[in-house]
Amino acid sequence: MFLKDFVASDQPYVIFKKPGSGQLHIWQQIDDQLHRTEDINKAGFYFVPFNLSKHPLVIFPENQLKKEQYFSRDFDLDRQQPTHLKPVKLEETVRQNHLNQVQKAIDLIAQKELDKIVISRKQSINFENFNPFNAVLKLMRAYDQSFVYLWHHPKIGSWMGATPELLAGYQKPFLKTMALAGTLPVNSDEPVAWHIKEIKEQQIVTDYIISQLEKEAKSLKIGQPETVYQGQLAHIKTSIEAEIPDAQALSKLILKLHPTPAVCGLPQEKAKHFINQIETYDREYYTGFLGYHSQNRSNFYVNLRSMKLLAHQLELFIGGGIVAGSNPNQEWEETLIKSEVLLSIIK
Repeated sequence: MFLKDFVASDQPYVIFKKPGSGQLHIWQQIDDQLHRTEDINKAGFYFVPFNLSKHPLVIFPENQLKKEQYFSRDFDLDRQQPTHLKPVKLEETVRQNHLNQVQKAIDLIAQKELDKIVISRKQSINFENFNPFNAVLKLMRAYDQSFVYLWHHPKIGSWMGATPELLAGYQKPFLKTMALAGTLPVNSDEPVAWHIKEIKEQQIVTDYIISQLEKEAKSLKIGQPETVYQGQLAHIKTSIEAEIPDAQALSKLILKLHPTPAVCGLPQEKAKHFINQIETYDREYYTGFLGYHSQNRSNFYVNLRSMKLLAHQLELFIGGGIVAGSNPNQEWEETLIKSEVLLSIIK
């Protein structure tokens, strides 16, 4: 099947590129059944929501998949019908609502209710002649070190994104993960100067992940914080490696880690509770995770820098971590930068 027709089909599929790879993987489920699961034990491709109690944890089972593999460079962009993106005007009320939500979060932190919480919002973009395959190819070429994907199921919808954050990479018996947090724009060749706010935000994530892994791991290796880049944005990353007993322990650990403080907050359950109170929309699969699993090898990524595809509109999801010292206006500006960077690539 030619790829343009493939993307236009209504069969469940995922197209993805691993970080640092030029290979494009195309996996299609052979029927349109919605396969639900409650754990990460079966082989296949998983698509997992932020809130496991609100939306199904979906798997494309390994034994139900047709797989093809190409190089992304083998495909040319379709320039016959240029895409026109028209962001829905952001009314002042949208900005003010976000500022108020961030201030509520800051107040909760000051009251010692939370150490950190992630506040996000949704932005709508109308479009004409939007070609999802074109868009995902552009993301693949712009974000070499990210997991880039286009996922579709007729009973769930279509999602696309480019995430820099590995939740869990497993090659028996070792699990690799990362604490990725803190965001600043990259404006020049000068090194990024991190502030106390971003450093503290990232350390909270690191400490939480280590505390969870220590309960199951036979051994741990923890790297030093480093600056990493995703396009025009910089983040702080700490790499972590754990030796774990088996794939069953992997499933248990992944569901314990999710959602990490990088996308939720700390303490985890309190942060989830306040997110449901403060945010005025349903995250669905944004800040969930996705990836593939087998008995000896797995890779899962946090669903960041993502968007949902509707008939004539994109829904773009953006957010930021709030800690002591956060500033509502700066947090608003960070969401604008994140949305502008992503839209500049796919237009």
